[in-house]
Amino acid sequence: MTYYLGLDAGGTKTFALVGDAAGVIRGFGRAGAGNYECFGVPAAAAEIKKAVDDALTTASVGLDQIVGVGMGIAGADLPEDYDMLEKEIFTPLFGALPRVFRNDSMGGLRGGTKDPFGIVIACGTGCVCAGVNRAGKETRVGGISEDYGDMVSGSSIGSEGLKAVWRSRDGIIGPTLLTPKFVERAGCADVDALFREMYYNRIIYDDLQPMAKLVFDAAHEGDEAACDILEWGGGYLGDMVTAVARHLDMCRDAFDVVTTGSVFKGVSPVLMDAMTTRIHRECPDARPVRALYEPVVGALLLGMELDAPMTEKKYQTLDKALEEAERRFGLSFKAQ
Repeated sequence: MTYYLGLDAGGTKTFALVGDAAGVIRGFGRAGAGNYECFGVPAAAAEIKKAVDDALTTASVGLDQIVGVGMGIAGADLPEDYDMLEKEIFTPLFGALPRVFRNDSMGGLRGGTKDPFGIVIACGTGCVCAGVNRAGKETRVGGISEDYGDMVSGSSIGSEGLKAVWRSRDGIIGPTLLTPKFVERAGCADVDALFREMYYNRIIYDDLQPMAKLVFDAAHEGDEAACDILEWGGGYLGDMVTAVARHLDMCRDAFDVVTTGSVFKGVSPVLMDAMTTRIHRECPDARPVRALYEPVVGALLLGMELDAPMTEKKYQTLDKALEEAERRFGLSFKAQ
């Protein structure tokens, strides 16, 4: 039997999957942050090894039985990062095993669509956009930090909502539903009490999270200030997608735009509508879609495709195997 390994290492968790050539899921492992930028290289290496070892154990296979590895690794941003991570983590762990090493956004793209090309826009803790065209050329924009131009995330949407509360309190803008929602979240009597508690740092931003949800909820109820924030956010995310499309000469192509991350799970459609409108100005045949699978499944597909492309029969087997794996391991492998 031929086995493959998929590895998705992020800033909060690391997942690993073992599957066979037919698309059957054999094992799964999980661990903590595998992004070296969080706690350093030794800590990331330890978490990645734990996830891989657990996946191999539950699959009852050894590393010597793995013939291909697909990896989506957060923190792999520059060529120097890839060189360092190969030297410090992946060569010691995998030796000469054939592997595909990509930033974690590419795992999200491969798991998001059955096409071997397309664009992914991920927005949650941060935002990043990446793509692959039909010729196999890849590129990526954003995804470093706000200091390097990233504008939209769950945090920034939430903080813009709180700023609207202060502007409404001062009379710069009119009343907004964001005010009672933030006041209730903080457990304060009124907006003046919330202002003072935050001014004196008795309440901090972290105490109000997830603030982005309050903005989406207010927008869903028709609040103008909240809708303006989501339109701003969606427009910027659309600009990220069209930038990738221009880099890859995809503007006149038909392709999936895979959306992943917590921001795209908000109840209001305003952000998604604004993003789609901005994309369609330059890419009229682009198809915004929700991801099919979680990024770790995308990483596994990258490993499997080292030997052979996916077929519809393999996808059918994979879908059934993922349902069984969800029952076995207690989490969802299909994107929510």
